Amino acid sequence: MKRLPFLLLLLLLTGCRTVQGPAAPDAVSSAYALEEVLKLSSQSIDANLFASQDLASFLPLEATHFPELEQIPLFLDHLALWQEQVKTGFRQVVVALPSLVDQTAARVIWDDPNKTILSGNRSATEAFITQHGTELDEEVRSMLSESLQNSQVTWALILDRYDIWRKGTALWGREELKPVDIDPFSHLHALFVSRYLDQLGQQEEQLRTTPVPKGSGSFLEVFQQEASL
Repeated sequence: MKRLPFLLLLLLLTGCRTVQGPAAPDAVSSAYALEEVLKLSSQSIDANLFASQDLASFLPLEATHFPELEQIPLFLDHLALWQEQVKTGFRQVVVALPSLVDQTAARVIWDDPNKTILSGNRSATEAFITQHGTELDEEVRSMLSESLQNSQVTWALILDRYDIWRKGTALWGREELKPVDIDPFSHLHALFVSRYLDQLGQQEEQLRTTPVPKGSGSFLEVFQQEASL
């Protein structure tokens, strides 16, 4: 019976110990991982991201009926040429963007890196958009204005042919087509930015959720360590 107090004391002491789980990464390591995954996500985006984009998605709302106008001589041929020129222009910008993202990622402020990591598998992209989305939007606009110059020339020709046909059908007594005089650039710009940023987030999520060997030295281990906490 004399040993009972000692055993109780030992039990109390051991019962107060908590099981130590994996330690949370330090803030510097987490901030570095967020910056690097953002850069790698941009580098991982396929240059042919828009290669399978259909014509309808490229056309602004006012011109969605253009593919139906088979009766206009060479009209669909010009539309096909315009579509390929847009795809080429988009590809040039996709290829150029990783260097811009690299520079901008270094300026993202991670107030609480560990909390940012735990907030979601696309949290680096979300922080990037919140802090520098407007800047990226303006840079993309500038890039596209150069890469889409050829497509703009073709578009002007398309509108010209359309207008001639529209006026001609009115003279023949047919139902006149609605006038279309729109620059598709704003639509194309919005389409590019939306699709690119979504793909950036998808790439981040894929990188962060793909297992890497423990002890590999990859910064991606930080995300798996955080996920286990």
